[in-house]
Amino acid sequence: MIRILQMGMTDNQGGIETFLINYYRNIDKSKIQFDFTNIYNNKLCYQDEIEKSGGKIYEVSNYYKHPIKYIKDVIKIIKENNYSIVHCNMNSAVMIYPLIAAKIAHAKFIIAHSHNSSSDKGIVKKVLHNINRNFIPFLATNYWACSDKAGIWFFKKNVKSEKFKIINNAVDLNDFKYDENVRIKIRKELNIDEDNLVIGHVGRFNKQKNHEYLIEIFNQILLIEPKSTLLLIGEGPLKEDIINKANAMKIDKKIIFLGYRNDVNKLMMAMDCFVLPSLYEGLPLVGVEAQASGLPFICSSSITDEILLSDYSVKIDLSENPKKWADNILKMKNIKRASNKFEKFDIVSCTIFLEKTYENMIGEYKDVKKCNNRK
Repeated sequence: MIRILQMGMTDNQGGIETFLINYYRNIDKSKIQFDFTNIYNNKLCYQDEIEKSGGKIYEVSNYYKHPIKYIKDVIKIIKENNYSIVHCNMNSAVMIYPLIAAKIAHAKFIIAHSHNSSSDKGIVKKVLHNINRNFIPFLATNYWACSDKAGIWFFKKNVKSEKFKIINNAVDLNDFKYDENVRIKIRKELNIDEDNLVIGHVGRFNKQKNHEYLIEIFNQILLIEPKSTLLLIGEGPLKEDIINKANAMKIDKKIIFLGYRNDVNKLMMAMDCFVLPSLYEGLPLVGVEAQASGLPFICSSSITDEILLSDYSVKIDLSENPKKWADNILKMKNIKRASNKFEKFDIVSCTIFLEKTYENMIGEYKDVKKCNNRK
């Protein structure tokens, strides 16, 4: 069995967490097992499930507070457990401590995996990202990304290297197969009339997801179609700000804040259109999920074209006024729902590809080792 040390899982559900758990649930654990590091005081997302499935969780120092101690902790884990592959899942190059630790520990394969295409965390972090990404070729052996755009932002010209791979953000497409009965059931549970237009969004309440602008778009929809509801799924630091904005605009009774949910696939059945006005994304899993369930999908032009998967997907520039967004959404109002099967993002085929990629890396290492021993 190949044990791989996965870095980057947090205690908050987001894109990286969903990516990792989707692959973890489907990977052949008789061949490959994922282990994880935890820098938080809380349990990791899905920690109980991971441990029940044989994955190890190592508690290490928080690199935000104790970077040197963190590096020492990770070096010890890699060396004591002989990890040949260390997979570093990253939203930016600001914190490259996992790569540094893996390099010092002489891990044979160090994967820098870009899950984002920009950052909104201030000028200092943007400068740090631009500086630190220059060190990645000296620290990582492999460059992975969720999209071309995310790869270019992270690795610059190195996307042309043979070390670069796109690893798709994959989902279980069967979970998102449209079901009219589920739609009716969920709408009843949420007290939404069948003739209501339901706009949906899934995402953490932070600056990146641009909820403020989404509220303004929804306000424009209400002016034209008063029987409309906005479903907001997720938590985050800006949630109270968005609730206050909705209250100030007097549209709060038209918005349902659902918090974290583990039935997003079913909630999508109740929606009529999915809107994602993000300032940036890598390749958003929720976009794949929404279109797999047959939802019309409207997103910002800052998101990679690779997310446009169905005939009812549209990109609009964020410089456009909210009414233009509202008009495009309302055009999709009477689209007949039908599930989509995107083989490229099917978790089963994508997991087989990932398994083979890991196995080929280990096979390549063993071949080199044999050659060196002969010499």
